[in-house]
Amino acid sequence: MADYSLGYGGIGSGLDITGMVEQLVAADRKPADNRLNRIETQAKFKLSAIGTVSSAFSSLDTALKALKSATAFDVRTVKSGTDTVVGASVASGTPNGIYNVEVGSLATANKWITNTPVAAGTTFGAGQLTLTVGGESLAIDIAEGATLQDVRSAINTAARSKGVQAAVMTSNDGQYLSVSSDKTGAANGLTLAFASGGSDLQNLVTSLQERVPAADAEVTIDGLTVTASTNKITDAVPGLTLDLKTEGTSTVTVSTDTAAASKLIQDFVTAYNTAIGAINATTKYDAENNEPSALTGDAQMRSASGQLRNLMGNLLGDLAAQGLDAKTLGLQTKGYPSSDGTLVFDSSKFTAALTADPEKIRAAFTGDTAFAGTLQKAVSSYVGTDGAFTLRSNGLNAQIKDVATQRTALDARMEAVGNRYKAQFVALDSMISQMNTTSSALAQQLASLANQTG
Repeated sequence: MADYSLGYGGIGSGLDITGMVEQLVAADRKPADNRLNRIETQAKFKLSAIGTVSSAFSSLDTALKALKSATAFDVRTVKSGTDTVVGASVASGTPNGIYNVEVGSLATANKWITNTPVAAGTTFGAGQLTLTVGGESLAIDIAEGATLQDVRSAINTAARSKGVQAAVMTSNDGQYLSVSSDKTGAANGLTLAFASGGSDLQNLVTSLQERVPAADAEVTIDGLTVTASTNKITDAVPGLTLDLKTEGTSTVTVSTDTAAASKLIQDFVTAYNTAIGAINATTKYDAENNEPSALTGDAQMRSASGQLRNLMGNLLGDLAAQGLDAKTLGLQTKGYPSSDGTLVFDSSKFTAALTADPEKIRAAFTGDTAFAGTLQKAVSSYVGTDGAFTLRSNGLNAQIKDVATQRTALDARMEAVGNRYKAQFVALDSMISQMNTTSSALAQQLASLANQTG
């Protein structure tokens, strides 16, 4: 605020020039201030309300994009009738169906154990062993005086990176050498052979006996035989993984995940109702208190609400024409006496309809020209960079910015007005001071004349 003080009152007039100037400037400024405050308040009020509606429409747009996706109803659930025999997991899009599974044998990892005990502290002469695993041969050098533990360590050093591990097992009658693979399947079999050295090392190696063979899993799925090097079958049915646990039979059922599909519809209904509710809340009129809301009577809000409601009515009519009416699908607008444009959803009816004909539901909702795509196209026109609500908000922000610019100009103009008032009052004070001086001199002269004539 400009400073109009003189540092003293009117010398000639005794008037409070500073106070008078400030009051006059404030009186001149008040109409403009009131106008700018009113414009700014209304713009901010509308901007906040439009932000609420725009946010709700953005959430609705997101929900509709998820619902119109070609994979919206591809989430699957899977259940194994005997999960102690076969466990199962499933990916989206796996063909629905019932699969009869018979596990003939499990995949196993090769294991060899010596059948002759070795006394603790026994040592072996120098030599070399040959380990063959997966068709690859490795030379294993044994140092002079090596214990059974040293032989184990030599094997591990050479072959652990190939998935082979040796161990020393201890029983009541002595120690035994165990050599095993950590990879199942017939292709991962191993052999340990004597290459050179003394008879003690040779006897150790030749006493190895195969305790667990290297074998593939064998399973029959709907009469078709499948073999695999592991106990996870991943390529028999696209998207279906079978975890083989033991020999036996089981029935594996893959079906549409109705809970996930129902959640997609519920998320859409919630977002739609929030969008309609946001428009209703920002445009309502409180008749009892004669108080409008921020967007009461707003043409854009009326248009958006009308477009959504009309389009929803048409889309629900299209669903009914396909045999998916409210009684079948569980989706409808709220009826009298609470008909506010929002939707109600019965998930149990939807689940029944989806279970009965999942492809019909998919065709009705997904894609750019079906239910979700048609509605999403309309909603998206209000949000995003070029959306109607975004452009409206940009305009209001520009209006608020313009108010700030006008206030700056008003400050400069009022400062000039104040300085003019100040100059006028100073001139008036000077004139009064001169008049007072003249009056005083005249009074003195008149008094002098009176004394002379008296």
